[in-house]
Amino acid sequence: MIAISTIRVIKTIRVGEGPTDIVLNRRTNKLYVANNKSDSVSVIDSGTNRVIKTIKNVTDAATVAVNRFTNRIYVAGSGGKLFIIDGRTDTLIKTFNVGGVFTSIAVNLRTNLVYALNNVKNTVTVIDGRLQKIIKTIKVGKQRLTGSLNAVGVNPIVNRIYVLNTGADTMSVIDGCTNKVVKTIKIGNEPFSLAINLRTDRVYAVTSTEAGTIAVVNGRNNKLIKIISGVGSVGTMGINPVTNRIYAPDDTTGSHNVAVINGANNKVIATVVNGESPVLAVVSTKLNRIYVATAIGEASRERVFVINGVNNKIIANVQVGLSTLSGVVNEKNNRVYMANQGENTISVIAG
Repeated sequence: MIAISTIRVIKTIRVGEGPTDIVLNRRTNKLYVANNKSDSVSVIDSGTNRVIKTIKNVTDAATVAVNRFTNRIYVAGSGGKLFIIDGRTDTLIKTFNVGGVFTSIAVNLRTNLVYALNNVKNTVTVIDGRLQKIIKTIKVGKQRLTGSLNAVGVNPIVNRIYVLNTGADTMSVIDGCTNKVVKTIKIGNEPFSLAINLRTDRVYAVTSTEAGTIAVVNGRNNKLIKIISGVGSVGTMGINPVTNRIYAPDDTTGSHNVAVINGANNKVIATVVNGESPVLAVVSTKLNRIYVATAIGEASRERVFVINGVNNKIIANVQVGLSTLSGVVNEKNNRVYMANQGENTISVIAG
């Protein structure tokens, strides 16, 4: 295990303009970065931490997902286009011009189907990864134009897809066999971001009520089982499925809190206090560490503070870039990659 003293930023990688999302293909050890303002995807070799290719003509690239089994990368564009990239050659092989605005995308590894949420059309577009064709358009609930990267989630084990309906205060449950909505669950005001614990089949959805809540849904019966209140304006949650802990950063202006939730009883068991307006939590299950990025603002660099999941103590605090929006952990080399939209870089942290 890496010593705590070695937790530091070891490299800053320059990518395209406006990196909004980053994903890791664990089989090829390559990272894919959606550069929204330069209409491109940067490909990073996670072994050398260098950009090995820039894939152009990926218009308004906003969010990205990967099927590691087929080595295909799927990109959703905020201008209404969807893209397929061949991970073997890192070339763009298919473009769909659907229209509207896509804000979230996810892959079902079990069925090789891809689900992309269109916030203007209030629909989910389904792509068959084998045929490289759009096979269905699913009507879901009303959306708001300001969508989240994490509004769609897939549980491949039970073959269910979950979609947050930000304008309807609900969550749609899609059966992956029929690609039909089988349940619409009322979960609270303006649901914004979701995360799934695949081990427990629990779905966690952030809502924007005054005190901040997280709705907990039982994926076995699609029923709301708990509303966890008082967690603030939570951004991107992190889940450690091994310890069954959920980490909810409150990015309310002036907040310094990350709520630690016990997934067994859905109670907040600790509050970790550090950097201003924590917005993003990513988890290393291997090291049982949580990396939380702050959202101070465009005038100053953000920081990432590292929490020891055993005792919920902060063990490191490092400076990254501007406007950190997304991140991913590579557990093979214990590296954490944070996408800094405000300065067009990726910060590499030694875990």
